[in-house]
Amino acid sequence: MKYNRVGLLVGAFFFSAVIQAEESKNVNSSLSSVREQIQQKQQAIQVQKKDLASLQQQLKADEDAIAAANQKLQTSQSQLGQVRSKLQRLEAQRAKLEAESNQQQRLLAEQFDEAYRMGQHDYLKLLLNQQDPAAVDRTLAYYGYMNQARLKILKRLDANKAELLRNKQETNESSQELRGLIDNQRQDQLTLQQKQQQRELTAKELNNSLHSDQQQLDKLQLAEKAMLQKIEEQRKQLEAERARKKQEALALAREKAKQAGKSQEAAARKEAARLAKTDLQGLGKSGRMSWPLRGAVIRKFGENRTGEVAWKGLLIQAGQGAPVKAAGSGDVVYADWLDGFGNVLVIDHGRGYLSLYGNNQSLTKHVGQRVNAGDVIASVGHSGNTGATGLYFEIRKAGKPVNPVSLLGK
Repeated sequence: MKYNRVGLLVGAFFFSAVIQAEESKNVNSSLSSVREQIQQKQQAIQVQKKDLASLQQQLKADEDAIAAANQKLQTSQSQLGQVRSKLQRLEAQRAKLEAESNQQQRLLAEQFDEAYRMGQHDYLKLLLNQQDPAAVDRTLAYYGYMNQARLKILKRLDANKAELLRNKQETNESSQELRGLIDNQRQDQLTLQQKQQQRELTAKELNNSLHSDQQQLDKLQLAEKAMLQKIEEQRKQLEAERARKKQEALALAREKAKQAGKSQEAAARKEAARLAKTDLQGLGKSGRMSWPLRGAVIRKFGENRTGEVAWKGLLIQAGQGAPVKAAGSGDVVYADWLDGFGNVLVIDHGRGYLSLYGNNQSLTKHVGQRVNAGDVIASVGHSGNTGATGLYFEIRKAGKPVNPVSLLGK
């Protein structure tokens, strides 16, 4: 019995070891499978990231092409207006010359008619007829005046005909130039339309690749972080440059005072007071900014945008190409294409205030430029990830977004 019990125990341990080994084998197999799936998923994510980066680069290239085509179109439209104005001037000149020519022809006809009616008293008849010498002299003098008047009118008529001929040639040349400009403008419009269609296709592919709220959330947060970092870097550079120029101006004022034998400190205080007038004043005395453009506000500050992200500014609806104006005076600290924002421009107003203008078709100012309130700084587009044509507008104080409506005038 004792040996049977031992045998049973040994058998139990044996089968238990076999079961544990089998379970361990199954666990290792499952773990290997999971690891393989994770590796495949990571590889797929890397491929998707590469595709997304490629699409983003294509989107930037398309936006740059649209901005260039739009600038070319604006130039053509400006030239077209100049040629049309020239044609109007030439037409007005032609009408005036024709009126003068008609008037000169009427005067000439009247003189010829008068000369015909007096023809029976030609020079020979007057000399052969023994009339009063005084009367003959008067008649001859009258003939002379008539001939001089006719010659004068004929000369003016010839000059007008020559001027009309030049006018006609210049009109023909301007008309050909106008037709050429119209053809070029149509081609520019077609090119712009094609670029916009290409941008739409690229944007559609990009949006399709960002199929989840989490991906869009990550993308927007990264874009915002990159933008703020670049803005802060540029703001510090401009601030340092302004400080350097102030120090140079103060040193120059002291040196001039020293050479003139005057108080250097007084000269420095005077120069500092003058320079203070050029400092950025934030919102100024009014404490308000002006609207960058007028239109329906289709996205409000604080509204949910995607996932956990809320709108940090306003999306103001407007037509493609509408002018965007600076909401206040300041220095441009950013002007470039930025993923998620499109063509974006940022103005530093001083005292911690920044205004941001995104989703633009093109930008007309560059980094470092001083702009005044109301200056045109961009044109409306739909280059950002907003889903609409209009201006995306933010105001930030000390780096944090605030509701623009609270700071904008009526």
